[in-house]
Amino acid sequence: MKIGVKTYDNEDFLRHFQNKCDFFEIQAIQKNNYDFLKNFKKPIIIHAEHQGFGINNTDSKLKNKNLKSINFARKLADKTNAKKIVMHPGRIVNKNCSKETAIKFAKNLDDKRIVIENITDMKTALCKTPKEMKEFMKLTGKGFCLDFNHAISVANKLGKNQIKFIKEFIKLKPTHFHLGGQKTWNFLNLIKGDETHLQLSESNIDLKKIVKLIPKNATVTLETTIDKYKTESDLKIMKKLGWKSKQN
Repeated sequence: MKIGVKTYDNEDFLRHFQNKCDFFEIQAIQKNNYDFLKNFKKPIIIHAEHQGFGINNTDSKLKNKNLKSINFARKLADKTNAKKIVMHPGRIVNKNCSKETAIKFAKNLDDKRIVIENITDMKTALCKTPKEMKEFMKLTGKGFCLDFNHAISVANKLGKNQIKFIKEFIKLKPTHFHLGGQKTWNFLNLIKGDETHLQLSESNIDLKKIVKLIPKNATVTLETTIDKYKTESDLKIMKKLGWKSKQN
C-alpha cells in the first residue's frame, strides 16, 4: 500500500511531505499555475475539477466547460507524468442533466488514465452505489476510484452495514482510493448523517477494518486536512495501521 497527500496548489505543503509519503495528489484548478510541480520528483495523481468548481458532466449545457476542465487536467497529467486522473461522474440537478450525457461524455474521453470516483448525494449523484458504479464502468470503459468516506455516507443513509457496503465496491477492483477521517451518526434510525474529510484521529468509523480491505499494491490518498502538521499525524496513524513507508 502506498499513501499520498493532497493539495490544491500549496508548494510549501508538498515540500513538507516530499520525504514523508509515497506520492502527491493534485487538484487541477484551471486558474492555478502548477509550474512548481517540476521541483518534485515524487509520483503524482491528478484530480479533475468537480461540482465545487462549476463542473457537471451530466449537464449538456456545460459540455464545452466540462471538456475544457478535463482537458486541463489531462494536460497537467501529461506534464507531471501522472498515471491516474480522478473524475467525478456528475449530478442530476436540472432538466439539462442526464445519466446518458455523463456516460457519453466519459466514454468519448479516450484516456485510460481517467478513473471515476463514487460520490454521495442520494437525490442527485451518479455512481453512489456499487450497482450504479458497475453500470457506469461497463458503459464507459473507465476505471474506478473508491472514496471510502463517500461510500460510508451512502451506506449510512441507506441503513446498510458500512463494511459490507465497501466490500461490494471492492469487488469492482478500484485502481485508486481516497480515505479521510469521518464521524457518522444514526439517531434512532430517524436522523442519519456524517462529517467527512476530518483528521483520522477524529473518526468513529472502523479504520482498522477498512485498511484491511485495501489491496497491498493500492495507492491511497489521504483526504483529511490541509494542515500539514495534522496531516503528518494522520500519516503516523496509517503506519500504526500497517503502512510501511519507504520514506525517511
